[in-house]
Amino acid sequence: MFRGLEDMRETIHELTEEQLISLGREEYARCMQDQSNLIEEQKQSGLSWNDFVDTRSAAIKGVVAQLRGNDNDIPMTRIKAHQLAEENSVLIPKESKAYRQLLKVCADAFIDAKRAELAVLEGYSVHSNPNPMFVNPVTGQPHPYKSLGDQLAEPPQPIPSLTELMEKFLANPNKHRTKKTKDSIRGYLDVVFQIIGDNTPVSDISEGTIEEVRDLIMRLPPNFKKLPGAERHTLHEMADVAERKRMAKLSPTGVNNYLRWLMTFLAWCHRKGMMDRMPTAYGEIKVADPVRKEDKREAFSNDQLSTIFTSRIYGDQERNSSLFWVPLIALWNGMRSNEICQLDAADIKLEENIWGFDVTHISATGDDDKSVKTGSSVRFVPIHPRLIDFGLLEYHGTRPSNAKLFGDITRGADGYYSTNFSKKVNRYLKSVGTHGPRHKFHSFRHNFRDAMRNGRVHPEIARALGGWTRSNTDAFDIYGNGFGVEELKEEIKRVDYPLVDWSLIGSKSD
Repeated sequence: MFRGLEDMRETIHELTEEQLISLGREEYARCMQDQSNLIEEQKQSGLSWNDFVDTRSAAIKGVVAQLRGNDNDIPMTRIKAHQLAEENSVLIPKESKAYRQLLKVCADAFIDAKRAELAVLEGYSVHSNPNPMFVNPVTGQPHPYKSLGDQLAEPPQPIPSLTELMEKFLANPNKHRTKKTKDSIRGYLDVVFQIIGDNTPVSDISEGTIEEVRDLIMRLPPNFKKLPGAERHTLHEMADVAERKRMAKLSPTGVNNYLRWLMTFLAWCHRKGMMDRMPTAYGEIKVADPVRKEDKREAFSNDQLSTIFTSRIYGDQERNSSLFWVPLIALWNGMRSNEICQLDAADIKLEENIWGFDVTHISATGDDDKSVKTGSSVRFVPIHPRLIDFGLLEYHGTRPSNAKLFGDITRGADGYYSTNFSKKVNRYLKSVGTHGPRHKFHSFRHNFRDAMRNGRVHPEIARALGGWTRSNTDAFDIYGNGFGVEELKEEIKRVDYPLVDWSLIGSKSD
């Protein structure tokens, strides 16, 4: 009968942090109860109070020395460990890690309780620097606890869905993510959870599970969520249709975006103790890209730039159109698409008598409608003199001071001004014959970087002008106040495109 009851106990081979805390606080409370008759013990000892304290202190120090010399494994801690296990109805094998953990927590509880005992004997209410596992350092009182046995007797908590865990992951106060970023992450992980199954315990996700996710996403076409009737089909069905129709598939970068956020989410779950180990590493699961990063986009050639800037928009002098100015700003000032598209009229301003763009996430219109890619993206950039020659300041003067610089650019569903403009400008570039797999709007930024290199712009100033950074720990990015506005202006003047036809826009400054 006893054997049967013993077999019903839960066997623990490794204690969790929560279990250790519970057992430690229970043992600490037991040790503190043993101190209730100190005065009676002193009377029965026949010793004076001071001799009793000295004798007690020496005995405690002797036990502590035994504990430290025997890695906490002495008869006293073995008895305490056995009592705790029995009282909590658990089996802890002596060869297990849990047993070593239990011996240590029993020793720690004993030592801290005896330190508290000596403090009382010496006339203090609490001893200095109590162990915060057992004692609240603010109140000096022992922490309340629920015994491990009571915890194990409680009905199991419902397993949270992956979506529920994702929302906790996104709410992590250690990470500052905008609503737009969170929505983007949800978009990636929602697809992943459709494949895995939203009610799958996160601890059950294996390397094989992640490979299944990768292999299915690799079969999906770009913008698969926008396919006709997509909401009525599973991802497997959409992948089958795409293959039958020989549709293009997601790029390696597109596939890796899903995998990167999945692995980031799983790493968070692992840190929170929801997974014993990571199933795999991102580097082991990501899709290799046959196209080098530097080859994905190319700068426009001089002929292509001439074609763009002598096309209809510039020939018709449509100076109130964003299509007229945004490409020019991207080329001559090297700003990112969304940095330009989200500009307020008030973001063109004078600093030290030099006109420039104030690239910031703060909106002068009072709306929370602006963002920057990185901390180094926030910057003041002198307007290239050629843009002033072309009439940018005159256009700026026509815009209300409390309005966006480009009134014909609307925000996309994702909150970015560049989303709708990108579609518009790339259609226009396609219509004039300069758009292709490696030539899109972002190519203007490649032209700007090449022009800075050709103009021998100081590398650190080039980084400051373009809002680039090497790393978050680069001392250049952390210390100092940066470059002066006059210095930035002199360097950006080195950017030039002498072989491009500018005849329809304006004459070059002397």
